[in-house]
Amino acid sequence: MKTLILLLTMLPIVSFSQDLDKHRWEDRLILVLADSYKNPKLVKQLKQFKNKSKSLEDRKLIVYQITPNSYQTGIDKNTSTKSNAVYKVYNPSNEDFKIILIGLDGSIKLKSNKVLLSTQIFDQIDQMPMRRQELRIKN
Repeated sequence: MKTLILLLTMLPIVSFSQDLDKHRWEDRLILVLADSYKNPKLVKQLKQFKNKSKSLEDRKLIVYQITPNSYQTGIDKNTSTKSNAVYKVYNPSNEDFKIILIGLDGSIKLKSNKVLLSTQIFDQIDQMPMRRQELRIKN
């Protein structure tokens, strides 16, 4: 019985992990975590990506907005997926705002508690060996 309860409590984590695993070797991820979708830092961070869809797409970058009770993809209002475990996994210290860049290999490449300029994030990605290889192949 204890095992069943443990498995049921882990289900949201497993589900979201599977969502992220589908991106491995395909997409880079920006996880924007905040205590609510109305958090001023989250809103300001998302504005950094507005009108930058070509730059996001070119870098294979997908944005996840994550709050204590749900998450959604993209920078515009989308359908939220309920999960309270996702926030805890990536924000165990329960900070009101955090941004995390995850590379193609699934590892964390950048973390910040401050709003970052899109150019800072793009520059960080453009310095990555796999991104440089993508650019060489593209050119």
